[in-house]
Amino acid sequence: MRNRNELDYGCGMAGELFVSLVRQTDDIYVSLGSDLTIEYISPSVERVLGYRPEELTGRPGVLYIFPEDLARIGIHHLPAEQESEPPYIRHVAEATESYRVNRGVREIRVRHRDGRYIWCRMSFIIVRDEQGAVERIVAVGRDITERKRAEEELRRVRVNLQLAKRIAGFGSFEWYPETNELYWSDEMYAVFGCKRSDFESDMDAFVKLVHPEDRPGLAAYFLGRARRRTDEEMKYEYRVIAPDGNIRTIQAYGKWIRDQSRDAWLLAGIVRDVTIENRTEELLRTSEKLKMAGQLAAGIAHEIRNPLTSLKGFSKLLLKATGEQAERYYEIMDQEFVRIEMILGELLVLAKPQASVYQDWDIRLIVHEVADLLSSQAILNNVIIQEQAVQEACIVRCDKNQLKQVFMNVVKNAIEAMPTGGLLVISIERDGTDVLVRVTDQGGGIPEDHLRRLGEPFFTTKEKGTGLGLMISHKIIEEHDGHIRYDSRRGEGTTVTIRLPQACAEPR
Repeated sequence: MRNRNELDYGCGMAGELFVSLVRQTDDIYVSLGSDLTIEYISPSVERVLGYRPEELTGRPGVLYIFPEDLARIGIHHLPAEQESEPPYIRHVAEATESYRVNRGVREIRVRHRDGRYIWCRMSFIIVRDEQGAVERIVAVGRDITERKRAEEELRRVRVNLQLAKRIAGFGSFEWYPETNELYWSDEMYAVFGCKRSDFESDMDAFVKLVHPEDRPGLAAYFLGRARRRTDEEMKYEYRVIAPDGNIRTIQAYGKWIRDQSRDAWLLAGIVRDVTIENRTEELLRTSEKLKMAGQLAAGIAHEIRNPLTSLKGFSKLLLKATGEQAERYYEIMDQEFVRIEMILGELLVLAKPQASVYQDWDIRLIVHEVADLLSSQAILNNVIIQEQAVQEACIVRCDKNQLKQVFMNVVKNAIEAMPTGGLLVISIERDGTDVLVRVTDQGGGIPEDHLRRLGEPFFTTKEKGTGLGLMISHKIIEEHDGHIRYDSRRGEGTTVTIRLPQACAEPR
């Protein structure tokens, strides 16, 4: 008797707790008869759907389900036996074997009081009698409208991203280093010029496509960062040999991401074919170099004429000179020949297209060579070039000729900004892990609305300029992981600051 009382008490307590839970939760509890008539629905329906429970009790549940979603729960409209009988409440129609289950979960749309439909996740249990006929359906519904909206937004973003990648020619990839799995998007195969059927979808197959000369650098760059697992964005340019034999230049952006579902790291990124773009940029750079070489012709002619005058004079003196005096004349003439050779060599470097070669250089040396080469043009324009550099080495990993082109362009612009002459200061200093090169002139300054546009193609403040010089300079500095900043005040002059990351090697 005592056990019986304890059991009744326990059931009573459980019932009270369940009733309290049903009243407080936002989930909707509903009980439907075999004909889908609502026998009971919890008070939470008013908070979620806007109906009072008494408005729905005794009504057909299918009236509130989006018609296209009825098939999701195995309910199909059946023809009524009488014209007065609604066609949708004859009975629960289990039309297919897939719905002959006693429990399940379905996502359906349910009509709100204001007429709109909201998404609900319905977990249901079918109660059957001894013969297997449906007695009632008990279900719990949860509002998942926000989740569905987020899923739809994500789907739309993915579709738009896929379309954007296809239009822009970007391919995407994912690589799991622990298992060597490599996943490529359809656009990747187009970028690399190969077919999905010819690719084995692992890193070894990818490496075979990479140009042999670029494999060591590519492996060192990405695998080196694979050990550190930093969240920095990686950028690398390399060549691949397409199946048709053509060499393509690929630009890759990647980032290490933690895949929580697999508890593993993966490298995710995008690539694009920049072969034509690089060729176009190289043509622009060559064009700009030739233009600069032509503009420097007057200064270079003046610079060469001075040693030639010395050579001419000493050659006449040599006719009568003997002994130590002749050796002294020879020594002076040799120095002048070296000077001419250096000037002509710099002119050839400026005009001749060359492949990029990144090495460690002391930026002070590069800037000094530029100042020395442009000294004649500065003198012709009554401009004094003053160099100010720190004592410590300022090592930068760079392509020397490309940086020289940038500095020549900036210094030349500064000289031209002072048509009546003035002081041009080139300062070099270290700032943490960076090297700063500042070129300051005493020209008329640049309007503020023009500063924002410097570096745009074909935007220039010069009467006969093209704007390509600064555009190419910006591109070169960007490729060296640096940036350019302009500070200017009307009537006081302009300062161009070039920031470049330091290398850890000793100067060459």
